[in-house]
Amino acid sequence: MPALMATAEYVTKVHAVCTRTGNLAHYSHRKVKNDNVVFLGETQEYEPLSRSAYYKAMLEDKIKDIDVNDAEEITSKKSS
Repeated sequence: MPALMATAEYVTKVHAVCTRTGNLAHYSHRKVKNDNVVFLGETQEYEPLSRSAYYKAMLEDKIKDIDVNDAEEITSKKSS
């Protein structure tokens, strides 16, 4: 990166806008459940988020995962 910066005449840093807060977005959050490391997608799969919105979204995702795991465990116990 430093070599590229040394040869560039102009540098323009482009930021996305957070879809939840309207602030500058520094993170891309995957909205769909997919375990692939590389996953190509557009606005349906990803959303730009600010730092605070990103951390809130990560907590929401963890809560959803816990709820799903608990529901599966309860269902398997009932069928036993």
